[in-house]
Amino acid sequence: MNCLDKYRSKLVREINRDLRIILTQPEEESVHDFRVGVKRLTALYYFLNRIDPDLKAKRILKPYRSLFKSIGRIREAHIAVHLVQSLDEIRAEDSEILLKALRSKIRRDCRSFQACVRAQPPISIRTPTISSSGISARAILRLKPVVLDELLLQILDTESRMNAQQWHKKRILLKRYHHKMDAFCYCPGHSLDENELKQIKILEQLLGDWHDRVVTTEILQVLEGIEVTTGRAIAIMKKQENLLLGATRIYFDKFSRWHRDR
Repeated sequence: MNCLDKYRSKLVREINRDLRIILTQPEEESVHDFRVGVKRLTALYYFLNRIDPDLKAKRILKPYRSLFKSIGRIREAHIAVHLVQSLDEIRAEDSEILLKALRSKIRRDCRSFQACVRAQPPISIRTPTISSSGISARAILRLKPVVLDELLLQILDTESRMNAQQWHKKRILLKRYHHKMDAFCYCPGHSLDENELKQIKILEQLLGDWHDRVVTTEILQVLEGIEVTTGRAIAIMKKQENLLLGATRIYFDKFSRWHRDR
């Protein structure tokens, strides 16, 4: 399907551009953009795999998983730096201690990433075109609403009490739903419901902010030698996590009602 191949080709070019930058210097913007690009590519091939189970999306993407995870550790530390810098409630000297430890972690993670890269052949992201997969445009267009509706049902199926792992899974599903819709941006006749998109972006922001604090808390908990300093920051993060999840529940209820009333 030419419109999906156009999206895929643009995505692969951008991912490899960011990867070339990262291989030289893992600077923050390219690390972020690379990871978003891989998530979009993953959503596309999982969608295609749902239409044709013989495609084996996990096998196609497997060569890049270790690279994605290695870069992910750098990205998480970048996020932690920004969150610590935003904490007005802790003393400036404590903030500097935390930032020094986090920047040291980033340097270690960068060295680990570069070692991971050196252990492999020259890297570039390569995936088969949609045309070469043999999946017909008719099958894609016929099953597109079915696949999206199935994913949406998983997203809207929330329990009264959900743990962190369940919310994290919900966050991943929501992103995949959004990315799958975006994949058709070059396809004739495709349009997004702006009202739905606005609500999705609010939920993504809330869950993203929540997850950033979860990850930062986990990073701070294992920083050695500064446990007393990290305690106050962790307490603030935990409070923020709870507030963000409370807001997320409210917006999920609103999102669910909107879909039921359509």
